[in-house]
Amino acid sequence: IHVTPGGRLDLQLVNCLVSPDGAVIHNAYQKPNSTNIHTHGPHITGNTPGDNVFAKVSPGEYFNYSYEFGNNHMPGTFWYHPHLHGSTALQVGQGAAGMIVMDEPRWYSIPKQITNMEQIQMVFQHVDLGILRDSSRVSEDDVTDWNTKNFKITNATTDLTNFMLVNMQFLPKVTMIVGKWYRWRTVLSSIRSSVAFVPPKNCEFQLLAKDGMFLNDAPRSVEAVILSPGNRADVAVRCMEPGQEYVNTTYIDLLCGTNLGDFTVPNSNFGCFDPNKQPVQKEAASAGTFEDPPVDEMAGTFLNPIDQPTIMVIDVVLPPPDKDLRRLNVPRPCYLVDLVDLGPEEIETSFVNRYHCHNPPGTPGPGWPAVITDRDECGVYGPYGVGYEGSEEDLLCEEAYPGEGDCPFTPWVDMDTYINEFATGTVNEVELLGVPFHPYHQHINSFQITEINTRNLDVVIQDIVANWYKVGDWQDTLQFPAALSQTGIPPGYFNPGFTPPPQGFFAVKIRFQADQFTGHMVQHCHLLFHEDQGMMAQYNVTGEEGFSWKGARKVDSMCVKTGRRFPPKRVRLNSLSD
Repeated sequence: IHVTPGGRLDLQLVNCLVSPDGAVIHNAYQKPNSTNIHTHGPHITGNTPGDNVFAKVSPGEYFNYSYEFGNNHMPGTFWYHPHLHGSTALQVGQGAAGMIVMDEPRWYSIPKQITNMEQIQMVFQHVDLGILRDSSRVSEDDVTDWNTKNFKITNATTDLTNFMLVNMQFLPKVTMIVGKWYRWRTVLSSIRSSVAFVPPKNCEFQLLAKDGMFLNDAPRSVEAVILSPGNRADVAVRCMEPGQEYVNTTYIDLLCGTNLGDFTVPNSNFGCFDPNKQPVQKEAASAGTFEDPPVDEMAGTFLNPIDQPTIMVIDVVLPPPDKDLRRLNVPRPCYLVDLVDLGPEEIETSFVNRYHCHNPPGTPGPGWPAVITDRDECGVYGPYGVGYEGSEEDLLCEEAYPGEGDCPFTPWVDMDTYINEFATGTVNEVELLGVPFHPYHQHINSFQITEINTRNLDVVIQDIVANWYKVGDWQDTLQFPAALSQTGIPPGYFNPGFTPPPQGFFAVKIRFQADQFTGHMVQHCHLLFHEDQGMMAQYNVTGEEGFSWKGARKVDSMCVKTGRRFPPKRVRLNSLSD
């Protein structure tokens, strides 16, 4: 779907799924045949007829959406997917997702080298048959009934049950001209797995934008593309030698060699990034030929979310190369001005956010996350209405569960309950605890990374990760692949950085403007099966509809205000009047 700044998208969603609608279980897989749509990333209202994720479209019904985009909305790559609480993982996990591109208007001040760059649009679709089976069974889904219908894998070349598709294709191939820049627009539609892939040996990656927002230092040379569920990235890609190249995945392994007892299998959500752990590939063919290798040689079997060695093949063909990319200096809307250096007096609200899950009472074993069930209860820490402002001891209250004390752990309640509130026209700050494991996503207002490792822990952040996530970057979804080092961690301690170790949590601080739009501002873990199980909350944005932060022009006198459109290319940015 293509839209433009200042435009409107009218969309009618028709639900062709059928009754019955399955089980109704609060904070569990439920209502598998009802649906809705969430537009992930755009800075628009969360109220009807806009991006209202509480709308329910039952089987056989339809719903009319209308999305208004501001004149000063930054162009970028966004996406859409179902977001009905309880059926999100089941529907998104089967491919119900698509890309939204907000094109740069012809007057947008960006180098022609970027606007004229040929685009390759790619939706990376994670498929986890185990979660789909669980969600189908618990929600009593009669449409995707893989249990009584004797579903079985029929692909003779692999026994994968957890894999990544590109535009719904397994190991696709694209053709690129040698030396020519291509703009890869990428979306990760995933209910669980993250993915990191490295450039082929004769190719380079230049990062232009993340989550639909251009970098302040674009283009940024990166050693890998790192996507967590919900993330997008615009990457300029160029390959300098003819032949066939492989786009290989690599580990982001947050375990860092910690002694985990029985928990030693690398997992996409835990670990230190090690680009040397790429799978060893066989030669594609004899010298001088570039035929595709057999799929079973490239994919292998995979026991954890991102062990799929290769996700794509590139055929690089002649002729001569393009010029190197120039530094971008794009105009920015006032809702995306730099918030890093603001003093505490400019921050309206500051609070802590942390996600967690619990096994159902009576579950044998050491507990979550060592034991994961399809009936886990997930939630957010922090007393509803005020956010977390207590002591570290108050925060670490898992031992009080389920009800032996006043524990601030709260699963999703309902659309009328809020974890915090703030007014339009304010700047707010959140410290994200446990962010190596749970990708934090918030609707309506994107956020800026302002501090990394806020508690000064002994952590491992590989250079390749530090180059992807920098202070000053804007995101709407963040999972930071860092890990606590082995220092001071007891043997056998399960420690991917989200369970409280002796030295505390790894944390990242973010800031954002509550800009223009009042009402619901949902936040949740973008491991969508966790969201279905209750790991979701919302902020209440109060104040005056349409009101923006007055300090934006003091930070950046050239930012484009609400209601204004981006200046034409012929106007020098430094001559733009207020």
